[in-house]
Amino acid sequence: MVRDALKVMKTTLDKVKGMVEFFHKSTRATEKLKSTQCQTDMPELRLKQDCVTRWNSTLYMLKRVLESKDPIISTLALINAHIDALDQEEWEALQETCTVLEPFEQVTVEISSERYI
Repeated sequence: MVRDALKVMKTTLDKVKGMVEFFHKSTRATEKLKSTQCQTDMPELRLKQDCVTRWNSTLYMLKRVLESKDPIISTLALINAHIDALDQEEWEALQETCTVLEPFEQVTVEISSERYI
């Protein structure tokens, strides 16, 4: 159900996946991102990739990208990366998507736990 709902924002999700893949493939970009995070007194957070078989991995990817939004934007500008950047409206849509998906994630964790009977 959640995967079907996420199809509505496929274009934005594809951009996010492209950014995450770019940082995972480029050691230069990853090092610059870490450096930018340190300069802005943020913890060094690695970006998370999603997995098609686990919808909540998409949520975790979006949350991590949002946590590192400013360092990501700065790093992409500094290294002159040729990838599709997100506009302000798309960043806001990511935030809203995370807010909407949170209850689904909580239910999934609860149902998946060993305590659930």
